[in-house]
Amino acid sequence: VVNFSPIVRRDYRIAVPAAGNWREIFNSDSSLYGGTNVGNVGSVTARATPHGGEISLTLPPLGGLILVPEM
Repeated sequence: VVNFSPIVRRDYRIAVPAAGNWREIFNSDSSLYGGTNVGNVGSVTARATPHGGEISLTLPPLGGLILVPEM
């Protein structure tokens, strides 16, 4: 998920293939890369929907996230 705006997006909801925990494996705003650590504290939980799941994310400004389902 990529946020091309300079504004932090909170409660940004997206559909995912499955409910359950999703782990943040990359956050371009991490302090490891000189960022400010705006993100999701490592993981989020997707709530079940009729077509899979939905997660609510905090997107860093001018940054991107990669999430994977925890099995």
